[in-house]
Amino acid sequence: MSTKALVYGDYILEATQTFLLTTSAFRSFATGFGNPEVLNDVDILWFSVPILSGIVAFVAQAFYAYRISVLSQKKYVAAIVMLFSLIQLGGALTIGVQLKQAKLFSNFLKTNSFIAIGIWQGGSAACDVIIAASMSYYLKSRDSGMMKTHILITSVIRLIVGTGTLTAAIAVVTLILNYLPGQPTYYQTSVSALGKLYSNSMMVMFNSRMRVTSVNSTFTPNEVPIPLSHVNHMASENGQSRMHGGILVTREEISFSGDRFTPGEVGDKKRGPDEF
Repeated sequence: MSTKALVYGDYILEATQTFLLTTSAFRSFATGFGNPEVLNDVDILWFSVPILSGIVAFVAQAFYAYRISVLSQKKYVAAIVMLFSLIQLGGALTIGVQLKQAKLFSNFLKTNSFIAIGIWQGGSAACDVIIAASMSYYLKSRDSGMMKTHILITSVIRLIVGTGTLTAAIAVVTLILNYLPGQPTYYQTSVSALGKLYSNSMMVMFNSRMRVTSVNSTFTPNEVPIPLSHVNHMASENGQSRMHGGILVTREEISFSGDRFTPGEVGDKKRGPDEF
């Protein structure tokens, strides 16, 4: 239920931001075509970019902080992630307020805004690096050496490092663009995409639980088959089912204390989706 609420909440935030950005783009390049002053007007971008992007980033980073606390069984690393996440959220809210007060982009980049931008993008990049490093470390430490577990953990680490590196790189690029001489507005492009990258990185983690199987693959009671056609023959064999073509989506949610895993304990202590 909490996972569904997280996904739906993220969807609402992203849909709202997309609608507001589309409205601003239509105003700038359609109704305001030929009027360069429209491009200098902040309009509703003070809310749709820094504030919504900061909130989306906070949600994604809090999601990873929870995963880290589950994997490590310790709170201090997750607390550090949440600290940097709150710092970047504070910087994003500050930028939003300063943009609204400036009203024009030409009045925005001042000394105070440079500080707030550094806090926002710097905190965001630092948080992403910590998440990627800690998740990779704790996942690697739980590698049992068995093939199935090793492949799963390696795949998840690759996703985490890739998405974390991407979001951190965009945050650093945005930070650099804000400090360019002459104060060009190139930063608007990268900062507008930052919120989308955070939400998609979180969705990638959820969707990584889906795997395509061969026509003769088996699945456990904790896995749900989604047939590729309306006609799909299912047969039961010794408590397991055989699927003739389709996609498996794992549904088990594993919580553990020490070395105890539930439900569906298996020989190689397979990790559940909520552990990642």
